[in-house]
Amino acid sequence: MRPLAELQLLFPEFEYKLTQKDGKIFIYDGIAKKYRALTPEEWVRQHCLNYLTRYLNYPSSIIQIERGHEIDQMQRRTDIQVFDKQGNVFMLIECKAPHVALSAQVFQQISQYQKKNEARFLVLTNGLEHQIFEIDIEKATTNQLTEFPIYQ
Repeated sequence: MRPLAELQLLFPEFEYKLTQKDGKIFIYDGIAKKYRALTPEEWVRQHCLNYLTRYLNYPSSIIQIERGHEIDQMQRRTDIQVFDKQGNVFMLIECKAPHVALSAQVFQQISQYQKKNEARFLVLTNGLEHQIFEIDIEKATTNQLTEFPIYQ
């Protein structure tokens, strides 16, 4: 696999902060205000967070990372949750490493989170592909979108 910094993602490039400790590389997470181990999935997540806050103008205060949930008696964590102005979950984002295909299994994973949260938007991304869905819970319909929803 190529070094992460050489991998061209669909997200805009940004100035990120890296540090090294005990031979491991960490990337600064501006939302959580801490360094996280730099994995391929984290590389995608940090690009996605940058896109949401700098390009789509989502306030960092409405974004939560790795929120824990108990689903089917198992502890799970959502990669990114975005809340609306009323404090309801607006969008769930599942980030995968670039080499991981956005398969039915990945959609099943985010669907499990949706059971608990009832978000209006579900997003799957591996940085090379995005699958974005708008969910109308009352009508029980799903519409696939081509762009991330803009913050309003």
